[in-house]
Amino acid sequence: MKILNTGIDSAKHDTQEIAEALQAERSSMLAQVRGLQLAARLLIQAEGQRLVLKNPADLRVAALAAIDRTVRERITVLDTEQEVAAIRVPPVTKTDALVHGRITDDTQRAAGRVTVALVRADGSTVAGVKPVELDDAGYYAFVIDPETAATIPPNERLSVAIQRGDASVVPSAGANFTLASGTVAVKDVALNDTELHKLQLRSDFSFGAAAPAGAARAAEAPAVSTAPAPKARSGKGRK
Repeated sequence: MKILNTGIDSAKHDTQEIAEALQAERSSMLAQVRGLQLAARLLIQAEGQRLVLKNPADLRVAALAAIDRTVRERITVLDTEQEVAAIRVPPVTKTDALVHGRITDDTQRAAGRVTVALVRADGSTVAGVKPVELDDAGYYAFVIDPETAATIPPNERLSVAIQRGDASVVPSAGANFTLASGTVAVKDVALNDTELHKLQLRSDFSFGAAAPAGAARAAEAPAVSTAPAPKARSGKGRK
């Protein structure tokens, strides 16, 4: 972090530097907490397996399984928070217009690699605003200069269109808004199951397709088993 501290001339620069440092520290702390939660799951699972081997009816086994589920849910929340902490909103002037937000699945995780376009009511892309690709956090941003914003009538209804290959959807959360120079529109979109399927971001497991975005990380550690271990593997405690 480099603070110039030269008064009003460096105010914008210094503010951005401080914000960046805080975001970086937040990301680091989230990663540490997530690591501790994963370590806790491993300890909980090991103890659960030990108890199962001794006595499958031990009431502590069910209690540990419940704790394990809670920790797993915390890890899922931390994954989302890490994605949000990675977002860097582009700097804009007072006369620029900004349309930005996250495109997520129904668990608030980044939906995947899709293209986002700013479109008019007839589906055509707004001239001068190039489509962008989501980053790893599911974030997109359109910075629209005053000249381009001036070409958009004040009452024209715009939408955020999401494209992947030949498929395209315009979710209601990102539709039917107006834009003018100097305004900011936050358009976060959580794709529903139908939209995820249409964009081929939600797999059909019955056909052996790949897991949806975020599923692999949510399943990094197995759940505590409450079933007795097979005798041939006694002592291993493996699922």
